[in-house]
Amino acid sequence: MCGILGSVGNYARPLFETALNNLSHRGPDGEGIWEDTEYPVILGHRRLAILDLSSAGRQPMIKGDLVAVFNGEIYNYIELKRDLEHLGHHFRTSTDTEVLLAAYQEWGEQMLQKLNGMWGLAIYNVRDKSLFLSRDRFGVKPVYYSTHRNNFSFASEVQALHVLLGYAHPLNGTVISQITSGFLAHHGTEQTYLQNVYSLPAGCNLTLKDGNKVIKQWYTLRTVPVSGTLKTQAEELLELLENACKIRLRSDVPVATCLSGGLDSGSITALLNTRKLENTNSSRTYTHKSFCAAFFGSPIDESAAATGLAKKLNNKLEIVSITAPSPDSLEQVMCLMDGPMPNLAFYPISQLYREIKNQGISVTLDGQGPDEMLGGYFVLKEALNTAMELKDFPWFFDVYRTYMACGETSQYSMKKEAKKVLQSVLQAKVKTWWKYFLWHFKSHTSALPYNVQGGDSGISENFIPKRPILGNTLDRLLYSQFFESILPGLFQQYDRCSMAYGVECRMPFVDYRLVEYLFSLPPRSKIGGGYTKRVLREAVKDILPDSIRLNKQKIGFNSPIVDWFSGPLKTYMSDQMASSAFLESGFFDGRSLRSDFETFLKSPAPQWNTAWKFWGPVHFTWWQAFVGRKS
Repeated sequence: MCGILGSVGNYARPLFETALNNLSHRGPDGEGIWEDTEYPVILGHRRLAILDLSSAGRQPMIKGDLVAVFNGEIYNYIELKRDLEHLGHHFRTSTDTEVLLAAYQEWGEQMLQKLNGMWGLAIYNVRDKSLFLSRDRFGVKPVYYSTHRNNFSFASEVQALHVLLGYAHPLNGTVISQITSGFLAHHGTEQTYLQNVYSLPAGCNLTLKDGNKVIKQWYTLRTVPVSGTLKTQAEELLELLENACKIRLRSDVPVATCLSGGLDSGSITALLNTRKLENTNSSRTYTHKSFCAAFFGSPIDESAAATGLAKKLNNKLEIVSITAPSPDSLEQVMCLMDGPMPNLAFYPISQLYREIKNQGISVTLDGQGPDEMLGGYFVLKEALNTAMELKDFPWFFDVYRTYMACGETSQYSMKKEAKKVLQSVLQAKVKTWWKYFLWHFKSHTSALPYNVQGGDSGISENFIPKRPILGNTLDRLLYSQFFESILPGLFQQYDRCSMAYGVECRMPFVDYRLVEYLFSLPPRSKIGGGYTKRVLREAVKDILPDSIRLNKQKIGFNSPIVDWFSGPLKTYMSDQMASSAFLESGFFDGRSLRSDFETFLKSPAPQWNTAWKFWGPVHFTWWQAFVGRKS
């Protein structure tokens, strides 16, 4: 896991080095720069050493006519290396980077279909002067690029390109408005917060040759065969998850897990500690240690559940107590976040990884992914509509009862939200039926009085990735959450927070084999029997205690913003909102937000639904001043 940077054009070497230094947190174990002596190409790399810790593993790495800079991990590199050796390739290192180069020599772009991993990759061919960029199937690792003023550049973070372009470079108003509204959706598009700076879409390649840039999609979600019963589906899922965890233990540095106390991370930690791994070499650096962020006294604290599970598994648990930050410590972390963030969840996540690194751990296995594939978030409306599409009325009421029971706190009520959604769904259906009746009764000859249209994807440069055909409303929403909205934003968040302190975050649930399997399951296997993530709960019933496996309450990982904004951070927030930059912003209504914040502070029972909207504008205001000081 590293930071990569490259350019084709007329950027001066000192400016390039400054930009590369902006990625130093991603690669604390070394740096390298390579230049083509015949063509204006320069590649840079900041190394986080995970495989082959010797100097042989440094990048940029050269093999024949190819030069690579690579950020990520190829988990099946051992199997690929064996295949390539049988084809006559020889290796001088124990890295997955060299395997990538040999695979590209042997198979070209088709090698990507053989890879199981996460990556942002650049390969330059010295002979024909072509540059090849690639991003993994789901966009776990970032690749940003710029085409400004006939120069081409790419990097692991936007802020490195910001150095090359100059801090006076214009902002992308559409994205800034999304960030300051608290949304993550732009991470599923090509857009970034800077104009003329784009994110290479997940599952896509970019080739640059003779000044011509071509973007092609190399991966589209596939449907795979699944068993017909929940029991056999769960068995197959467990087998996939076990292998996904096993190959993600491959490391030459210590490996631990993050353990929130919930189903997803609990399943991974329990699996690693209760199932015998077939390949003992895979687990030689696994520490049997977990880390949990604790918010003592807050409704979102799950440390008690994590403590109980760790004790049952004989797993050492490190509790990282997260308290409200001082303004200085908060702003130190904000500097590392590659631009303004829409919510404050980055602070506790970053502090968790900071402690992980302090204890000598450079790789973690984390539990992201199941919520977006198995209805873990509040998808009641779409699930109810799907039940009606399928004419499955018993499941309709099963789904409703499931989300009614997902949790009550003093700051949020699932029961109230579920009742609102049920009422709106039934009202909409009655209106649709009534319109259809009137249309039919009058023998109207035009189209039905409603239609379904795709939303604006926000894709730039006229490139629109192909979407698979999905058969029901629920699966279409889950696809959007996984590929286009929630999870891409979480990938960005966890990438920034873990790499801010040089920790590689691996996610077994986003192994492509597992993802394709879960998306191929019928809706009843995802939500039903009173539970979200139904098939996963069934899969881990023999390895995870029922107190966690069957816990229905959904607690998303976030900061306790209600308590912090009305307490320790009240002065900081108020001071930011009192600035002229905030009150007169062209991206949000600062005066209205400041008034809402004052009302929030006076409320006897402040709610999360109110507090969430304040952070994005505050962070953006601070970030503008921070960038302005560099200009």
